Amino acid sequence: MKDTLNDLTTLFDEAKQKREFEFVQVLINYTGMGAKELSTNLHEWFEAIEFYKGLYSQLTKKEKTRIGTLLYSTFFENSDFYNILGSLCKIKLGYKGSSYLFWKTKKYERLLGIGEKQDFLLELLDDAGKPNIISFFEKNHFKEIRNTFFHSAYSLSDEDYILHDSEPIRIGGVGQSSFNVIEFLYPKIESVIMFFDALKKLYLDSFASYQVDKEVDALFPDPCKATILGSKEGLKGFKIKNSVQFYGKWHDSGVWYDEKYDMWAGNNIRINFANVETIEIQDSLTRYENKEDINRSDWEFQNLVDKILERQDANEIYRATHLLVKFGDVRLKKMVAETNGFKQRNFPKIILPFYRQAVEVGSKIMDITQVKKNIKTLEDFLQQ
Repeated sequence: MKDTLNDLTTLFDEAKQKREFEFVQVLINYTGMGAKELSTNLHEWFEAIEFYKGLYSQLTKKEKTRIGTLLYSTFFENSDFYNILGSLCKIKLGYKGSSYLFWKTKKYERLLGIGEKQDFLLELLDDAGKPNIISFFEKNHFKEIRNTFFHSAYSLSDEDYILHDSEPIRIGGVGQSSFNVIEFLYPKIESVIMFFDALKKLYLDSFASYQVDKEVDALFPDPCKATILGSKEGLKGFKIKNSVQFYGKWHDSGVWYDEKYDMWAGNNIRINFANVETIEIQDSLTRYENKEDINRSDWEFQNLVDKILERQDANEIYRATHLLVKFGDVRLKKMVAETNGFKQRNFPKIILPFYRQAVEVGSKIMDITQVKKNIKTLEDFLQQ
């Protein structure tokens, strides 16, 4: 866990150094007017897990397992948790963060599942050079535990957790319908607690570190100077001075805490969610254009393509098609270079989805003749 917590600490530091204005927006996590503790779930998540931690340390046997599993499952559920990590990765890479980064999918028609949020996050963590945080998720998150617990599809003895109405949980490569809580579950709960404690401290310490006002470079949306508002209680928001004009007079804009009403408030700004989505899509396209390949998971990329198809913007479709061909070509080159015949025969299965989607997405606006030839060659190869 030492390396994981070091990755987490450096992620906060690197994001702050890269674009402090964006870093501050992640801390504020502004989604609309409201009290800090009520406008998002983050602070309830902090308090709930602290409460569960206290109970977990006092209980034994079945009671300890029940509370421990509740703590474990609640930890992996929180959307703000994934938004913070994902946004910090994007900021470190030179892009904008978002309070809605891992919230809904496609045209915002449904909430993302926990597995989807993690799959989307993995590629960002890889791009940001945080392999130990990836390892934390891979070693400690098992969807079968969360699903059976929250669906009440489990039984307990003093030492064993038995899964019902569930796929087997794979431990050491072997599918099992039960596991020993002392040997398997409790160490993972302890790792979750350590990660949670570190994340909460980094977040709250970062928030409290802004004791005085500080001027920084910003994009809001154009280049400008922003004043980060500090106080004895920590961060109080940010302000862009003389940025809007009403009836011939200049006024400040930004997000800051209204002491009178005890709430965060956007002042002289308007959140246009269509524009928010456009900015996120443009950033994501640029990030993938600058990548040689998709290294960990293509879930985030596929969701990006889905959103682009929904929007039907010609420029976005053109860029997405080029990326689909690019990543298909990368895999084709690996297939040609592969000397093991058995491994080579598996490549078409991972190449064809990229090429076929490129035809589906971009055939009306660009020449995909070569892509169709590649598809035919790969399909013929599979028939051999």
